[in-house]
Amino acid sequence: MDGYRTFHALLDLLPDVAFFMKDRKGRFVMHNRRACEYCRAASEQETLGRTDFDFWDEDRARSYVEGDRRVMETGTPIINAIALAPEEAGSDRLIIYSKVPVRDRRGRVIGVAGIHREIEGRHTPASYDQINRAVQAIHERYREPIKTRELAGIAGLSTSQFDRRFRKLFGTTPREYLLRVRVNAACRMLEDADRTITDIAMSCGFYDHSHLSRTFRRIMGTAPSKYRDLHAPS
Repeated sequence: MDGYRTFHALLDLLPDVAFFMKDRKGRFVMHNRRACEYCRAASEQETLGRTDFDFWDEDRARSYVEGDRRVMETGTPIINAIALAPEEAGSDRLIIYSKVPVRDRRGRVIGVAGIHREIEGRHTPASYDQINRAVQAIHERYREPIKTRELAGIAGLSTSQFDRRFRKLFGTTPREYLLRVRVNAACRMLEDADRTITDIAMSCGFYDHSHLSRTFRRIMGTAPSKYRDLHAPS
């Protein structure tokens, strides 16, 4: 079994996670089984080469296309945003979704890929707008010494309410989520061999080189220097 088929088979083993990939023109080039179910397609083959406008009403399709365009033009991912599930109009189900640019070997953006999973239970969009604001603040301000109580304030919740809702939604604490966002940013920066690890630590919101190294090793299972050796361009 080749790499593509193996990857595809693994995606189909995730019953609650929908995965898709599109080219620069918004045409689907890959769907896992759950994503096909949202499109009411019997198989991936029925979706290939088609666009959001073939499956959704115009307003919803335009919103999806606009998000894709923003990711491809800026090269900046959308991470853990919250939106209505791609179901019938009026559905009160919500999803957590992420979109990332797809690049070729030269680093050129050639499309967009995304995943989403449904939030358990039924909710009004407003019930999670509060958490959404805090999550976006984490991704925009991870370099800053932001505290959980400040994130709770952004969400308009008490610290205990915010912590409880955040754990239920993401399966981790706000603090741990912030540290993982910082480590992910450090991973990207470590691909630049000219930057020192101390500089990267300070740029990602860590106190110093040691703080980054301890956290990086715990989350990634290796030291920043070892990660750089494996991923920095030769």
